[in-house]
Amino acid sequence: MAIEGDRCIDAGSEYCPCYLAEMNNCITCTRLKGKEYCDCTWRGVCIYQEYYFLNNKKRDIRQYQEVSIIEREFIGKNAIIFTLKVPQSLARQLKQPGSYIFIRNSRLEQFFDMPISIMYADHTEGVIKIAVEIHGVKTQSIKNVEDTLLIKGPYWNGIFGIEEMKKTKNASCLVLARGIAQAPAVLAVKYLMKNKNDVKLLIDRSTTQYNLIQDYCNAEILNDNCDFYSKEGKELLRHYLNIGNYELIFIGGSDYLHQNLLELISDKDKYRIVLTNNKEICCGEGVCGACTVYDADGIPIRSCKTQIKHQ
Repeated sequence: MAIEGDRCIDAGSEYCPCYLAEMNNCITCTRLKGKEYCDCTWRGVCIYQEYYFLNNKKRDIRQYQEVSIIEREFIGKNAIIFTLKVPQSLARQLKQPGSYIFIRNSRLEQFFDMPISIMYADHTEGVIKIAVEIHGVKTQSIKNVEDTLLIKGPYWNGIFGIEEMKKTKNASCLVLARGIAQAPAVLAVKYLMKNKNDVKLLIDRSTTQYNLIQDYCNAEILNDNCDFYSKEGKELLRHYLNIGNYELIFIGGSDYLHQNLLELISDKDKYRIVLTNNKEICCGEGVCGACTVYDADGIPIRSCKTQIKHQ
């Protein structure tokens, strides 16, 4: 992975400048990293200027809000789709691929926060859908919640390679999604199709035992019961790579799945690669350090806010 250390997903948004600017650790602005000169590559409104006009303070941060659960749908053995009623403005902000929110049981403390990808957003109705696979303590804490959830958002760095997606138009794309990672793939597929791309899908239902994408997208499904870790599944992927003239490949799944499937792609330079962000996201603001990765020079990069490109 090539780390582009100055590509902050929040740059230029209503949440910029943030805490990192106040702490002289801005991802994008070199002046707000402690340098005496500007050599950033940011092309939007100057972050340093915004910070100065705010009297050297950050903008208001994202706030928690308690929202109603419209519907809970149990799928497979251990997954739930929550339909939530949210402000229309928030739903509009969550339509971008890679969008996610923090959720938790409103009766529990902040350390029960968990980042969950947005699967569907309708700003006219003020409705979003999220899919949660029940595994550990945090997800168990919301399993029986029926009335409301506490949420915080919007956040946008749930996918690495968003710029690659935005540049892809009138092309052929292959989407590989496994298990609950089908959820972030939904917005990605819809975005690609909006840009008149021909999108084909290979789905590994995994423990969800369900094809989530078919309910929200009408892209062509090549196979929706593929085991990506099996010999047969890998051969199937090789087959479609050989016969398809794909420009972009999206992989939704764990980092281990990313590694396994990328090893099957012989000529990676010919594809635009987009991957789900599986780093340990805890605060989403680049402060706690849980999501930190390191570039080739050993410089720490906050992957909850920084875009990472595969090479």
